[in-house]
Amino acid sequence: MGKVLTLLRISPDEGVEVNALCERVKKIGGCNSAKVEDYVFGTKVIKASFVCEDKDAKDFEEIARGVEGVSEVQVEEVGLIS
Repeated sequence: MGKVLTLLRISPDEGVEVNALCERVKKIGGCNSAKVEDYVFGTKVIKASFVCEDKDAKDFEEIARGVEGVSEVQVEEVGLIS
């Protein structure tokens, strides 16, 4: 079996400090990396990648939606990496 990489774009709720939210996202099991990036019109988003075994597939989109302060989650890419 291989490993699956999931890349998400996570938008914070209005008024939520994006760097604190990024730290909460990093605590999700399987988080490979998470960083704050500029988006449109001066807003910030979090780009996060998650890795899991193919046989242990997880719905990281739903898991990220459950983090306090998350407004929206969009899957940018999902694919096998090994």
